[in-house]
Amino acid sequence: MSQLTEINITSKQRKFAELLVKYDGEKSATECAILSGYPKKTARIYASRLQSAKEFPKVANYISLLREEIHKKYMSNLTRHMRRLDELSKSAEAEKNYSAAVNAEVSRGRAAGLYVDRKEILTGSIDKMSKIEVADRLKDLRNRFPEVIVDASHEEIESKD
Repeated sequence: MSQLTEINITSKQRKFAELLVKYDGEKSATECAILSGYPKKTARIYASRLQSAKEFPKVANYISLLREEIHKKYMSNLTRHMRRLDELSKSAEAEKNYSAAVNAEVSRGRAAGLYVDRKEILTGSIDKMSKIEVADRLKDLRNRFPEVIVDASHEEIESKD
């Protein structure tokens, strides 16, 4: 017998707890209390008290157990994640959707640590560079990344210094 069925609470309390966990983030505790059959006038008070381990320890425990069950059901671990990505990759490939298949495989590789994101953090500031250094740096960037940097018109602005 499950721990959940062993907890002796009323059907209204059980319904409240189940709705609270089911609609977590979608409906307020007050809304769940109303849907469970508590009067609208006092639903907010019941919703608060039913979640209190001091006032309703069995109901609070039932809510905790329900949340644990949900967490276990949807918890992701590396094995489950890798298996799911493999399934997605194979089904995409079977449908001749090679782009999705490749994306799933790349995601599997990232999850396995086969890819490393490389980021360069350059120190310094353009403010500390001379005009010639800025021009040289722009020329270097245009040569290194011709597909990214697009020529545009510009105008010279004289310094007020």
